Amino acid sequence: MKLFHDKRLFIIGVCVISVIGFVQCNDIDEPESDTIAAGEFKIADMIQVSAGDIPLIISAPHGGTLTPNEIPDRNCPGITTVRDMNTTELADEIKYQMKQDYGVEPYIVSALIHRKKIDLNRDVDLATCGHTLGKEVWQEYHKKIGEAIQSAVAEYEGAIFIDLHGHGHEIQRLELGYLLNNEELRASYEGMGSTEELVEESSLKNLISLKPNIVFQELLTGEKAFGTIMEEEGIPSVPSLQDPFPYPQEAYFTGGYNTRRYSSDDYPEVFGWQIEANYNGVRDSDENRSAFAEAFSKAIMVQLEEYVF
Repeated sequence: MKLFHDKRLFIIGVCVISVIGFVQCNDIDEPESDTIAAGEFKIADMIQVSAGDIPLIISAPHGGTLTPNEIPDRNCPGITTVRDMNTTELADEIKYQMKQDYGVEPYIVSALIHRKKIDLNRDVDLATCGHTLGKEVWQEYHKKIGEAIQSAVAEYEGAIFIDLHGHGHEIQRLELGYLLNNEELRASYEGMGSTEELVEESSLKNLISLKPNIVFQELLTGEKAFGTIMEEEGIPSVPSLQDPFPYPQEAYFTGGYNTRRYSSDDYPEVFGWQIEANYNGVRDSDENRSAFAEAFSKAIMVQLEEYVF
């Protein structure tokens, strides 16, 4: 039970706490963005949508590079503008790998517009700083996610939603955000908190409501948990059986607007989580993105077979 303690006792990430309550860390330096000339802006060009045939919807809201002049850079209080490099490419690789390995394809909705213009993982006002055209792009992005969910649920009566991101934290591991913070994940693992309250706070509450015999902690750190399988495939992940919770001093993303929205009571057949992918070893090369996608495909198929199909 204590084997996982030793490897992280002296690792402390240096991050900034944002005003919206999430730990925010800058990603690595990114290349210049792609400017769109005046008169060439189209809302449809700001979003990349790929239809799927299984009940898995992947959103990649922070990997875009387009910077249309028609939408000003965001400058309202409380914003974050850093781009999650190579997350659009990571989502595309997942789709390719799942087709290769299992003959199926997830729904993918990716932002092509840069985060400094619109943050598609925030509520509309903070996402756009009130800009009218920005709001139209935001509405279209979330409309496409809603349509994908509706299509998947109509066929399978349930769906998994994954919000895919990239973090710049010191510890190179996946951070799986179930809307529970460091202390709550530890309390759940050690049996110290109210399971009912933790379930209700989490992005897995709809699954537990649909299948009340499921043991909540098994979804986080059990042998078939997503993070556990990723660890077995060589991708360090928290929470997992091998790394069940982040320590209080360790930077960790709990999950954001999209995860809360699409696992809420408004989407009772949907559950899911946020994935914050580390750069080194996952997003930094074609080879590593392919290895991640292969591991992801195996782990997510277990979740689909256990809880949706």
